[in-house]
Amino acid sequence: MKTLKKYAIRLAVLVALIAGGSMTAKSQVSLDAYYNVDWQFNMPINKFADKASGWGMNFDAGWYLTPDIAIGAFMSYHTNSEYVDRSIVNLTPQTAVYTDQQRSLYQLPFGVTALYRIIESDWQPYVALKLGAEYAHMSSYYYIYKSSEDTWGFYMSPEIGVRWYPWANGMGLHAAAYYSFSTNKGTVMGQSMETPGNFGFRVGLAF
Repeated sequence: MKTLKKYAIRLAVLVALIAGGSMTAKSQVSLDAYYNVDWQFNMPINKFADKASGWGMNFDAGWYLTPDIAIGAFMSYHTNSEYVDRSIVNLTPQTAVYTDQQRSLYQLPFGVTALYRIIESDWQPYVALKLGAEYAHMSSYYYIYKSSEDTWGFYMSPEIGVRWYPWANGMGLHAAAYYSFSTNKGTVMGQSMETPGNFGFRVGLAF
């Protein structure tokens, strides 16, 4: 888990460097680029750690190939938790335990973004599609023990949003709503997770 967190930090730094390079290029050769950092809230659609949560962030950077069409890179992460009352859990065909659980699902998707800007002005509504991979860490804490599983899958997320640039220095505000879907599968403490989905929204800063 610590190794994956290190990778997450490195990916965030990479996106920031890409964005910084894009903004420098824009000032030198008038290329149009965008970069945003967001707080993220989501409502999971699965049976494992299915409580809504605001423990997430999103990082985006991209370049406009035309006045309306852009490609870019993204990375986000989110943690959802759920408390499960005491019940009998079959660990193996021969072993069972009577316990409560604290479940947690950590999701880290990353990949590429295709974006269409509807209007080019101070208000910039857009639609986007994100494709990539998702790492998901499933865990369940019971008594002093922890059971967990790491999974990987394909990730897809349509998104609608708007960037607003009210200031002359190029800084603005960003808001978006999204749905995400991945092919991750796993089982922890007798509870399976298949193709987790999320509805959510993001608010943050745009550059």
